[in-house]
Amino acid sequence: MVALLLGRLFYWSNTQIHYVYLIEKSLDRIVTLKFIESSISILTTSKNSGYVFVSILLGTLVLDVPDLVAEDNDPLQIGGQIFELKPFVIYEAEVDIVDGHTGEKYTGDNEVVLDFADTFNAILLGFHKKLLEYEIRHLNFRLEDGRAFEAELKELADSFGIKNFKINHDNWLRKETTIVRRLIQDPFFEIEAVVAWDLDKLNKDLPLMPRSEYAKNIRYNEKKKIWERRVTTEWKVSYRPLTKDGRKYANKPVNVQKLQGLNLDTQEGFHIVSRGLPSSVITSAFKEIKINYPIIVSSTEPRETQVKRLQQSYIQNLKYLYDPFSWMARREHRFRGGFSKNLLSHFSERRYKIEDRDWFDPVLTQFLSDVITVRRHGTKEIYSLYAYLKFDRSRNVLGKNLDLLNWLPDEKRKGQNVRRNPKININFNSPSTARFIVLEAYMRYTDRFLNALRTKLTGLNY
Repeated sequence: MVALLLGRLFYWSNTQIHYVYLIEKSLDRIVTLKFIESSISILTTSKNSGYVFVSILLGTLVLDVPDLVAEDNDPLQIGGQIFELKPFVIYEAEVDIVDGHTGEKYTGDNEVVLDFADTFNAILLGFHKKLLEYEIRHLNFRLEDGRAFEAELKELADSFGIKNFKINHDNWLRKETTIVRRLIQDPFFEIEAVVAWDLDKLNKDLPLMPRSEYAKNIRYNEKKKIWERRVTTEWKVSYRPLTKDGRKYANKPVNVQKLQGLNLDTQEGFHIVSRGLPSSVITSAFKEIKINYPIIVSSTEPRETQVKRLQQSYIQNLKYLYDPFSWMARREHRFRGGFSKNLLSHFSERRYKIEDRDWFDPVLTQFLSDVITVRRHGTKEIYSLYAYLKFDRSRNVLGKNLDLLNWLPDEKRKGQNVRRNPKININFNSPSTARFIVLEAYMRYTDRFLNALRTKLTGLNY
């Protein structure tokens, strides 16, 4: 009877996944990072003007979960441990300006260049602090939600005869907390200079390119007939971990590299990580990232319009470039998915009279985790995460789409783009897709289906 019911739901589940993907593109419905647009004051060339208005420019960094929005004077803490934000001297000085055409210190008086440079560090500092506050609250939310999720899942598993389920918390959010500590100690980005380019001069010299060392980060797009800018970064982690007994350092160091690049005008780029970040990583292992930020100024566009556009694109670019937590996962799916793998590992050690355990174990444990997800966050969370992983995720995409930014002859980066039209085959014989058939049975019949399944399974002789 149960099998017949599930079979009838086969086609509907397949359609539902497509439907959710089409109507729901904002995938992280639990916690989302976003900026609220606000009016921006016209800048003057006063050296202090940037620090006065930067909070207006940045807008407000908010969370979709109302309970997580805290007052500015609320302490930042993870699991009860309070973190204190310290001043960052590195961003208090004026940023250097380089003339991209000559490669020398900028000596011009272009008001757009001076206005943007005047607020450059203030914007970066404001973004850093807002990001830090957001990530700490995000981690705190995940700790609280994770504990509650684990307790509810344990209770449900117990009712199915799966006793003593427990999550190992030894390394829970350990890497994330280490990154938070590093963010508090020092910002990751060390800005070497704002590199200023004159659009009129660039166009006049075409088809010739500038000869300075900074020309590698601009190009003329023949197809679009526009100039484009880029930033490429190299994030390095290097340290010697302790041996298992904790008495000395290992002979072999740990080296992890993350390469990122972003087209500053299209907000498309690449993200390439050499290997996963170990749980043993320490704060001092994260090295500073040196950046030169190019801008192109025009003599025809009004000053206020140019400055506003440069500042807004700068903030949007930081949202993609400045994500220290992308060593593990992107914001879109970080910490999502419940504890089905943990429950599967625990459940697979049990004995019971089921022949096809390779199919049964993952289907049952995923279903129990999905039930808790539905209760806590709604069905949309399950389908939206699946749609993201199936349609939108790529290990190598940074920003809106993949652009490997191979602008120079010796640049030959490779990466995987997003699969926009993958095939979805809902097959009850496959544990990964049988999940949705079982889930739809639960969504239609709720506790009636759950109780019937529980009665049937607990009646078996484990």
